Amino acid sequence: MKSIFFTVVFLGFGAMLLAQQSANVQPGVISVYQKGLQGIGPDFGNNPASENFYNQMRDKLADLGIEQKIDLQDIDGSIYTNDEFGQGTILFNGEEERKMFMRYNAFNDEFEIKGTDLAEERALALLKNQNISCMLSGKHYTYMVLQDKQGEKDQSYLKEILEAGAYTLYEQNKKLFKEGKPAKTSHSISFPHRFVDETNFYILVGDDIPIYMPSKKKELVALFLEEHQSKIKQFIKEKRIDVKTAKGLYNLVLYAGNL
Repeated sequence: MKSIFFTVVFLGFGAMLLAQQSANVQPGVISVYQKGLQGIGPDFGNNPASENFYNQMRDKLADLGIEQKIDLQDIDGSIYTNDEFGQGTILFNGEEERKMFMRYNAFNDEFEIKGTDLAEERALALLKNQNISCMLSGKHYTYMVLQDKQGEKDQSYLKEILEAGAYTLYEQNKKLFKEGKPAKTSHSISFPHRFVDETNFYILVGDDIPIYMPSKKKELVALFLEEHQSKIKQFIKEKRIDVKTAKGLYNLVLYAGNL
C-alpha cells in the first residue's frame, strides 16, 4: 500500500444538513500526512469551501448596504455533477490504490470520498495531487496542469474523453454561482441565486499540457500538429463539423489521431 496525502474535511450527513447551515459557520479543515484514510476534525456538517464562498457573498452584499444570508436552500441547482455517491477507484501513479464511493464537487473542483455509501458516514475531500486520479462511471479523472481560455496556466480535474494518436481530448465540468436578481417592476422577471453548468474542452498534443479548445475554427486548428492542419481544415469544411459541440470535437480529434 502506498502513502497518499489527503486533506481531511468533514462534509456532513446529507443535503438536509447542508441546507441548514448558514453562511457564518466556520469550517474545520485539517491537513494530514498519513497512510490510509482517517476522519479528523470537528463536526460542522457543511461544505467548507462553499461556506467560505457564502461568507464572501454575504460581505459583498453588506458592502452594498444589503443584509442577507445565503444558505444552500436559497440556491437553485447543485454543486455536484451527480448528487449521489457512486462506486469508483482511486489510483496512485496510474495503479489502483483502493475502491471508494465518490462524487465530484464541480463547484469546489474536488472529489468527495467515502468507504461506503451510507448517508451517516462522513466524507473526505481527496487531496488535489497530479499523482492521484479517480475512475468513476468508466471515466478517468486526473488533476492536471493546463492552459486555460485566457492562456494562463491553471490546475483542474479533467475527464479523459478520447485518446487518438498524438492527441487526447479532455472535458472539464464546472459549476458556477450566479447571483440572483429581484424583479424591479411587476412586469419584469426575478432570478434566484443558482448554480449553472459550464463545460470546457481541452486537447493534449504529445507530451505538452492540455490546452483550452476555442470555438473559433482558425484558433482551434492551430492547436493541432502543423502537418495535420490542412487536412483538418478540409475535414471540418467537408463534414460540416460543429466545433462548438462535444460530438464535433470528438469526431475532429478522432480524425486527427488517425492521420
